[in-house]
Amino acid sequence: MIPKPLRQVLHSESYPLPRHFVVSNEIGSSQQEESTTALASSLAEELNRFLPGLPNPAKPESSEKPWSLNLSLEPIEDGHPEAYRLELEHGKVNISAADSKTLRYGITTLKQVLFEASQSGDGFIHKQSITDHPRYSWRGLHLDVSRHIFELDFIKTYLKLMSELKLNKFHWHLTDDQGWRIESKKYHLLQEISAWRTEADGTKYGGYYIQAQIREIVAYAAELGIEVVPELDLPGHVMAVLAAYPDLACQPQAFETMSTWGISDDILCAGKDSTLDFILNLVDEVAELFPGSYFHLGGDEAPKARWQECPLCQSKIKELGLQSEEELQSWLFDTVSTALAKRAKTVIGWDEILEGNPRPESIVMIWQGDGKAAALRAEEGGYKAILVPNHYLYFDWKASESGPGAFGVTSQEKVYSFPAEEYFCRHPELLLGLQANLWTEQITNPERALEMLIPRVFALAELAWGKASDYPEFAARSTLWEEYLNYALSR
Repeated sequence: MIPKPLRQVLHSESYPLPRHFVVSNEIGSSQQEESTTALASSLAEELNRFLPGLPNPAKPESSEKPWSLNLSLEPIEDGHPEAYRLELEHGKVNISAADSKTLRYGITTLKQVLFEASQSGDGFIHKQSITDHPRYSWRGLHLDVSRHIFELDFIKTYLKLMSELKLNKFHWHLTDDQGWRIESKKYHLLQEISAWRTEADGTKYGGYYIQAQIREIVAYAAELGIEVVPELDLPGHVMAVLAAYPDLACQPQAFETMSTWGISDDILCAGKDSTLDFILNLVDEVAELFPGSYFHLGGDEAPKARWQECPLCQSKIKELGLQSEEELQSWLFDTVSTALAKRAKTVIGWDEILEGNPRPESIVMIWQGDGKAAALRAEEGGYKAILVPNHYLYFDWKASESGPGAFGVTSQEKVYSFPAEEYFCRHPELLLGLQANLWTEQITNPERALEMLIPRVFALAELAWGKASDYPEFAARSTLWEEYLNYALSR
């Protein structure tokens, strides 16, 4: 299984694999019954879609009686908010957890138990009990849809893959220099101009998600227990925005959505009131589409050359009593963060935000190098953080010397070797968790995206849930799990 459960007790007694599940009446207290019956039916249907294709050499008469699925919404005794308990005995599976999301973790584990038993040869499954919970609350996977956009069906496959690995945060990178991907009712030029770029051969490339599609993905993710975290990058990586609204720059001119990769000196002008109005209106509109607790505002790779030359930015620095352009970016972030706080959202930024003075509640996403310098700075400042160092957890990097990808090599073994325990040693409570990023400059289609993810994403999932073995043992499980994933995604 991946991730490997915290505690699994196997008994010698075994039974033929079940061929069908039914929801038991033993759901729990009467107060629980109404809220869990529909969920139990849905999860039983999921199991019954999963079972028919599994090898089952047992004689039908020995396993034809349906097994009962009993779900209970109650905290597990170890007190962890994401703990679940699974008990399997003849004809019955009991799963207990504090909420519906965590009950799903139990179902995911059960599917893996069933698949593993189906590969054993005799079609028998052992009596067993599993008690499990994750190490980190943030177990994320990122997808850049600005450089290359992906259809909704693939986004759903991506989310289903995440669900099978118990990953719970989908970081959706929706805007960058190369394209804006969200319909705006307030600023129509974003989808008319910013969503499109002219490639080197003269063809147009682009597209965007209408708001109904965004809501569809958010709802689908919620069914799988996954929170969607949107990212609108600012004040840099905004050439697509400036192509539609050039007056938001310090030096307005005829900009174009970028068709090459890299960093532009042109960023949003922090000295103009109109820029702040634009950002606040846009963020408010986008936040309405995402009911989760987090909103990513980027903040990376924003050169300050234009601000240094801009009379309006320099005047704003003096007006606010700031000491530098980095503090001006912090002021911009803080202003937007205050607006998002009214919607009960916490702002996340890339680790460059530490160069200014971000709000104490800001979350830092640590990405540069091995991340240790930024992690130490975040820890000293008391900032909560998420680790996504590119030397370990950027999956657009090559998986092998001869494989596709950009920059360096990040093999599955290297991912699994990531020493997360060496970060935030003095204040481990500040480390929310881990995430891997998939930037798509070189990834143009779903097939390549999955090739870059698999099997490295298996290592991410186990690291984030709780590393439970040495690499050779994990690699052996990884091989079987790839077969499991191919099967599970097809059901």
